[in-house]
Amino acid sequence: MTIRLHFPADSLILMCAAPGCGKSTFANRHFRSTEVVSSDRCREMVCDEVENMSVHKEAFSLVRHIARLRMSLGRLTVIDATFLTRKSRSDFRRLAAPYRFNTGVILLDLPLKTCLEQNKRRKRKVDPDVIQSFYQQFQKAKQTIREEGFDRVYILEQKDLPHVQVTINRNHNAFPRV
Repeated sequence: MTIRLHFPADSLILMCAAPGCGKSTFANRHFRSTEVVSSDRCREMVCDEVENMSVHKEAFSLVRHIARLRMSLGRLTVIDATFLTRKSRSDFRRLAAPYRFNTGVILLDLPLKTCLEQNKRRKRKVDPDVIQSFYQQFQKAKQTIREEGFDRVYILEQKDLPHVQVTINRNHNAFPRV
């Protein structure tokens, strides 16, 4: 059974999940590499160290800058970050408004055990206590995400992942550019 995720080409899509769940793998599998703006990659670009969380502000300044540039050109933009707080999601939803972009969220709802196991195989490992804390925040996000004003919300479980097909309507923009 195929699970279809549909987005217009003029969309800002947020990946939302705990560390270690496979957000980057999912984004890179289903979107063009040029469409994915990774907070990890921006952190690395800012200070040469993907693990350096002290440059969070600077890294997300770069994420927002790239997202604005892409949206100003009418380009689909996928943000690969955890987006575990309502405020962080709301900030990016508002970022899309001046460009009249559609907004979407893809939540990867994998079991904590899977996140911890996958983390062990990652190049950039996250402290297991941090993953557990973020996982709890993710559980709260799942409860409110549908009320937050996004145009599309997809919640995917582990069993769904092999069956996902993402379709981008690249021939139609829902709104004219500003």
